[in-house]
Amino acid sequence: MNFRNKSIIFIGAVIILAFGAVAYLIGDKMTITARKMSVDLALSKAQNSFLIVKRELDESILRTKMLAESIEETIDMNTKESALINNALITKLKLRNEINAVWYIPIDSLNRRNDGIDSSFYHSDLNLIHNQLAIQFLQSKIENISVPYQGSDDRLISSILVPVERSNRIIGVLGADLDLYRFQQHFYDNEDLGRAYVSIISEQGFCISHPEESFIGKSIDHLNDADGIREVLASGKKMHSEVHSQFLQVPVIRVYQPVTIGETNTNWLITVSVPLFNVKESVQATRNSTILIGLVLALLLMVFLYFSQRRWLYESTKRRRAERRHMNEVSKLSSIMESTDQIMIFSVGRDYQYTSFNSVHKEEVLKSENELIKEGKNILDAYYGDFRIKMKKYLDRALGGEHFLVEYQRHGIDYQQIFNAISDAEGKVVGVASFKLDISETLQLRKKAQEEEEEKVKAQLKNIKNQINPHFLFNSLNSLYALVDGEPKLARKFIVSLSKVYRYLLDSNNSNLIQLKQEMDFIKQYVFLQRIRFGENLILEYDIPEEAMQYKLPSVSIQSLVENAIKHNVITSDKPLTIRIKITDDNCILVENPYQPRTDLNHSPGTGLKNLDALYTFLGDRKPYYGIEQNHFIAKLPLF
Repeated sequence: MNFRNKSIIFIGAVIILAFGAVAYLIGDKMTITARKMSVDLALSKAQNSFLIVKRELDESILRTKMLAESIEETIDMNTKESALINNALITKLKLRNEINAVWYIPIDSLNRRNDGIDSSFYHSDLNLIHNQLAIQFLQSKIENISVPYQGSDDRLISSILVPVERSNRIIGVLGADLDLYRFQQHFYDNEDLGRAYVSIISEQGFCISHPEESFIGKSIDHLNDADGIREVLASGKKMHSEVHSQFLQVPVIRVYQPVTIGETNTNWLITVSVPLFNVKESVQATRNSTILIGLVLALLLMVFLYFSQRRWLYESTKRRRAERRHMNEVSKLSSIMESTDQIMIFSVGRDYQYTSFNSVHKEEVLKSENELIKEGKNILDAYYGDFRIKMKKYLDRALGGEHFLVEYQRHGIDYQQIFNAISDAEGKVVGVASFKLDISETLQLRKKAQEEEEEKVKAQLKNIKNQINPHFLFNSLNSLYALVDGEPKLARKFIVSLSKVYRYLLDSNNSNLIQLKQEMDFIKQYVFLQRIRFGENLILEYDIPEEAMQYKLPSVSIQSLVENAIKHNVITSDKPLTIRIKITDDNCILVENPYQPRTDLNHSPGTGLKNLDALYTFLGDRKPYYGIEQNHFIAKLPLF
């Protein structure tokens, strides 16, 4: 076993021991914390359960009192409605299945034995006990709940007793018999109690409710915690303790809390028992899990370290081989690199250190940067300031696998530089090769060609404007001649418009772009002159917002489209020509007219539209659009 494997095993053992120590040290703290949390949760659950039980008891008293009040209002009524009312109220009270019977005994019948007059609302064989309870009740005249007693069918019953009054005088006693077994089942069915279970002890020391049904109705002497119950009944103070439940056979928190039932003078004791979590087992399980996690983590780490070392050795060996191949290739390339005196060539590794360069690059760096370079030196040390940051950015891009070309100016000289990633046989980038060329002369030639192209486009624009002159002037003079004798006033207006048209052509002769407002003013004058010839058959409609009038476009471009529409379409009274001009949502001027081509013309070469395309190509990337849509010729010119 070599040294590396022994180190891996040692690290794994340390991790396991560390997790074991942590699990042991925090175990006691976890036990105390978990124990406290378990007790706090149990006490909170017990208090919630106590409120639920008290509410159930208070509701039983309240329903009985409501029935007594209804009897007070209907006791003297001998109508059928009275019986119906009482039956409805009794039925409502009996909706709770723990109510076994409801009965009423007038005071004047208490001194008589059972003489065949049944005073109960429901048939009951407990009349004698009910009479005794009523007589005892009249001694205190306060609502109360009786001690448990044996009823029919071996039922254990405790009666709720409330007075029935009339004119502030007690005229009878109303009783509601609680079936204690059903009462117990009522709490079993209450989902809000959850894992808690409840016992109810009367002030006389009898079990009104208990999870062990055999204890219901019996004295608390049968209970293990009888002394504690007596202490609470005597002191009237709430207390709790941790006991071992006979019923659940687990440790529980048992809360003892006295309670006064409704507005009676009956003081009962409610005990709520909530099971405690098995903290020791949980903590021990946590300790075991912590140690197991440490063991698994140690094993995983050991496996990871083992394979990482093997991978590292493999990668290291492969990298050294790649570097040797790279150096061999560099040595072969060095002779080629010196074969040119125009291109500056160099290569660097991933650490930006020179691996090769030609003499042209060495002389250029010495001359422009005053740095003497050599193999192994960091190329970034030869530059400074913003250019150093820019050079690092270029090299990082190439080391990321990019192949790209950049142009920049340095010390008044324009350069074009190519960066290529150098990859090994497996495609992994191991360096960067760069070729740099002085392109100052090339840029001058490029600028000259661009200027020549601009002059060419200007000449084309001028040619468009010049095309207007002879033909348009000839037609305009003919129209003017026809107006001079017949309509001299219109002729004078015609001459003014004609002069404005030619003034615009002269003023815009040296301008590529002109405001839309000026172009539209020109179009209005131009169409006015054309309408002398075509009359009402030529219509111009335009809808251009005022704010759009500041946009620019090539001069006479709209005029070219209007002239094109007039030249190539039929214009008669049957087929008038309507030219519409408006702004589109994509910031273009739209010119449209009905497509009604003349048949007496030869095919047009479309020179005007081609000149417009060439002009827009010179001005930018946005191009005009021409087409026929829904029997209309559409032209869209981008605005600037």
